[in-house]
Amino acid sequence: MTIQQGISTAKMKEKARNLSKKAEELRQSDRLQAAGNYYTASAHEYAGVVTEHTFPGADKTVSALGELLNAATCYRLVGDTYRVNNRCELGTLLAEDYLNYIDSGEWDENSFVPFRRGAWHEFIGDLRTVAEKEEASNAYEKAIDIYISAGDWEVVYGEKEHLRIASYLRSVRRGLGHDISEDAPEMQGSGTTFSEWVWYKQENLPKYLSQLEAQGSWPTQIDQS
Repeated sequence: MTIQQGISTAKMKEKARNLSKKAEELRQSDRLQAAGNYYTASAHEYAGVVTEHTFPGADKTVSALGELLNAATCYRLVGDTYRVNNRCELGTLLAEDYLNYIDSGEWDENSFVPFRRGAWHEFIGDLRTVAEKEEASNAYEKAIDIYISAGDWEVVYGEKEHLRIASYLRSVRRGLGHDISEDAPEMQGSGTTFSEWVWYKQENLPKYLSQLEAQGSWPTQIDQS
């Protein structure tokens, strides 16, 4: 990377963070449509930073998917079905691209490849859950199969991808005013395996999103772990 490319990348990351910060402010003031637009813009900036993937070091694809999840959720709360589906499809394409990149390489076993692969199927499952698509279960099942075949460790060992995925569920629950216990799976504590985490999320995320939709607001600050 040249010095000029490095400067350009840094500016894109800064712009993405500023767009996300603005989206947070709009969401907390119940301007959800505008918040969704800013989260989307932030996602595009993060995706633009990724000129090539950097596994096992997490690149900004994780951030782009996190912002698309936030955007899709905001659009769902205001009934903008088209944009919910659009952001779901865009996020799925980004996740599939990253999966293809992982599968095309040879990685050291210490890079936790199997568990990292499962996370991208989780992202797809979460996006499809926000979009209320039946195919969400297929993505979650793929993640579970990967985790079980890899030994199904506890989620306390999660990588950056898993931390971002867990932070999304926390943000939904906090938006509903839930007091989340320290030993809850989304707090990434010990005692819950990867497959148990996905089963737990499959059972709870759909109803939490429905409750958030009925509430019509998402008032608390999002945890960007």
